[in-house]
Amino acid sequence: MGAAKLLPLAAFGWIWSGPTATPTLAASAPFSVGAAVASFTPPCGPDGTPAANNCTPPPTGFHDPASCVSPPGFTGRRLFAFEEPYVDQQQSGHYDEGDPFVDCNGDGRWDGNFIGGGSNAPRFYDRVADPVGARAIVVSNGHQSTAVEVLDHEGAFNVYLAAIRAQAAALLGPHAGLHADSIYISSTHDESAPDSIGLYGVDAVTSSSNPYWVAYMEQQSARATADAWASRTAATIRYGEAVEPATFRQCWSSYPFVDDQLVPVLQAVDANTGRTIATLADVSQHAETLGFNGGSALDPGAPVPTTLQQEKTWLSADWPYWFRHRLESDLGGVGIEMAGSVGSNETPQVFPAPVSRTPQQFVDAGHPAGCRTTFVADQGSMVPLGYYSEDVALGTQLASAVESALASGAASASSDIAGSRADVCLQVTNVLFAVGGVAGVFGGRPSYLDPLCTVPQPQPPSGNTAATFIRTEVAGFRIGDGTFVSIPGEVFPFTYLRSFLGPEDMPCPDPNSNGACGGPAAPTLACARSNPYALPPWLMPHMHTPYRFVDGLAEDMVGYIFPCGNGVGVPGEYPVSNAAASGTDRFGCGHSDDSEAASSNAGDALGVAAASLLDRLGGHRAADAESVVVGRYVLPDGSLSRDPLGTPGSIGCDANTMFMPGTGPATAVHLADGTTVVPAQWMSLSGRAQPGGPDRNTRGWIDGAGRRHWLDVFSG
Repeated sequence: MGAAKLLPLAAFGWIWSGPTATPTLAASAPFSVGAAVASFTPPCGPDGTPAANNCTPPPTGFHDPASCVSPPGFTGRRLFAFEEPYVDQQQSGHYDEGDPFVDCNGDGRWDGNFIGGGSNAPRFYDRVADPVGARAIVVSNGHQSTAVEVLDHEGAFNVYLAAIRAQAAALLGPHAGLHADSIYISSTHDESAPDSIGLYGVDAVTSSSNPYWVAYMEQQSARATADAWASRTAATIRYGEAVEPATFRQCWSSYPFVDDQLVPVLQAVDANTGRTIATLADVSQHAETLGFNGGSALDPGAPVPTTLQQEKTWLSADWPYWFRHRLESDLGGVGIEMAGSVGSNETPQVFPAPVSRTPQQFVDAGHPAGCRTTFVADQGSMVPLGYYSEDVALGTQLASAVESALASGAASASSDIAGSRADVCLQVTNVLFAVGGVAGVFGGRPSYLDPLCTVPQPQPPSGNTAATFIRTEVAGFRIGDGTFVSIPGEVFPFTYLRSFLGPEDMPCPDPNSNGACGGPAAPTLACARSNPYALPPWLMPHMHTPYRFVDGLAEDMVGYIFPCGNGVGVPGEYPVSNAAASGTDRFGCGHSDDSEAASSNAGDALGVAAASLLDRLGGHRAADAESVVVGRYVLPDGSLSRDPLGTPGSIGCDANTMFMPGTGPATAVHLADGTTVVPAQWMSLSGRAQPGGPDRNTRGWIDGAGRRHWLDVFSG
């Protein structure tokens, strides 16, 4: 059987191609695996050129549906395909609100090429730094098959992803062993890609999601999965887990300051040639550097003088491009960056020397996307901003950590493949989302009138009429020794990975809280009833494999996801005490992300559904969930703490601003029943042993028999 190889794909970047026959599995190769890449970067438009814009000429036979017949004078510049004709009355070089345009598809607005995310919207892309596209890996074990696909954009609604799965199934044909429901799709949360959400238009009530490009994106993404299926070959799979480099300083946009430094990795290797087929790494960091940079400063690493403002309007996968490029250069195959628990975890700053991994104090550091942090570093020594500078350093250093982890990784002992998904009907409590729905900002996403999502709202061409209830979904799937849980949004890490916070550390712990949450919650906020507000289900104990992945922005995009007690500034949730939806909590910390959450109910609703899926995955039962016990860590002086490194359990912005480390990390665990346990091994938030002792990633211990025990420090 021939080895897979790289082949050019005109106008679409490149794909991973190989044998089309069903592979014969060797005894030592329990899987067959294929991987592919398909670009959905638009080709050059009427006024774009490869030399000036680094775009690809349209392939022979390409038809641009946005280039409909237009009257004389509709000559506004169109650098890329999928832009409707317009008159550039302001001579700005791009469409402006009020410019006459030809409505080729009759949706009532100008459709063109906006960048999603970042700052200073609208942004019109004018150059391709690197192709954005879909990256897919297909895995079979002779009985079941699954596909994992990651897309370069800010996020995608479930209706788009359903279309991708349906088109992939059509390309595969009815007799393929890969079914649409077994294709799991997520987004990198790239904020320098074509807009797929609709929030960045020429005004606040006009969608920036381009239906012409969305259709192209769906087509190309389906092609990537079909090509991955066709390229399968006998393979082995190995897993590892990296830790983000010590030179990274984590930045946050919102309280609390909890991250996930761990990077679980899957690698597939051709059993016949030893060549890497694909390397997939799950990284809990935003991909947003170019979208928030800007200004006249030069990128010192650029090959020609280039300002950060110029880079701000480039199409790019952002730092994941350099991450994947290094993996592919060093290891071969297809590199895939999966977004993990990215909520509030902004792109980290990169320094030439290690930064403390133990919290120190609250620092409001400077970084274009915002950097509230708890680690001290010399700001003047930070790697300079820029696509060729900070992006390169971040991507390549992270890739090196992944490569090191794989070198000490392990072959999958299991060849099991399983998966399932479940719908969740979510009531939208964010009144701004409801307004956006009325205006059609969210494009073609449907909404519903009832809490079971069975009665759809009437939908005009411009978009949905209201966002009362939306249907979303969660998924769980297993590939050998790895379990993945798909969460449809930007999930804060402590939502499903927990943290060292107690009820007193929550911005809104109960209905009687002071600050913005004081006063009655809106009746629709169902989670605001217990006292204190409960945390969502802890998902890690419901997984049953050595390696555990949170697949963020997966199967849908419903905005930020966090526990009910963290929702301070979601518009409309506290209409009496916080009618203006202030995003400042009782610790003086901002919650800029709250306004982009569909509801503070989401963490609970999605968590319950996901836990149920994981409990049943691969024939397991709810009773198989791992042990969760209430207790505290015992510090060397005998004191008890929620944090194994010291106190407090959470650093605030104008309260509890300093971390007080103990005389050493925790030495034992004290349980609520009075028992004290000296762990055989400490355990990380991903359920793996920590031979170096407890740290900020610790969530429990492993006993002498190898059983995991998850320590609930929130309760009690």
